[in-house]
Amino acid sequence: MNFRHSCVVAFGVVILATIGTANLGLARPGPLMAEIVVGVPLPPPIVIPSPPALVVVPRSNIYIAADVGGDILFTNGAWWWLYEGRWYQSYSYSGPWQYITRERVPRFLFDFRPGFRYSYRNFPRLRHEEVLGNWKRWEHERHWEHERREERHHNW
Repeated sequence: MNFRHSCVVAFGVVILATIGTANLGLARPGPLMAEIVVGVPLPPPIVIPSPPALVVVPRSNIYIAADVGGDILFTNGAWWWLYEGRWYQSYSYSGPWQYITRERVPRFLFDFRPGFRYSYRNFPRLRHEEVLGNWKRWEHERHWEHERREERHHNW
């Protein structure tokens, strides 16, 4: 008996054993399951050649990458990209990006409309490294709320 013939025989034995145990009631097939997968295409790659400078959204812990070619923001340790009405998430500004279903997108992100980065063109920039190194502490200390109070106090 050659190798190919042995494989065919072994495969047949496995099939017969499976059918036989099913007929004996030892193995019962489960209900038929149907799975529908709706693919959401990833956006075209966005190339950000170096860590982007960020702009803080007033009275928040949200940082906009105002100088890149897409509506991208950073908050709570994650990057978010609004592309053609869909939100994508990454843990790096350079990707990889993953589509996030509407139910899993934080509610406050729906306040941002396409082109939101243009609204922050004239705001002061923060270095990428500064934000990534401090965002947790700033959020805990409510840093940006404190900054606003200081500014208002000095402007009186």
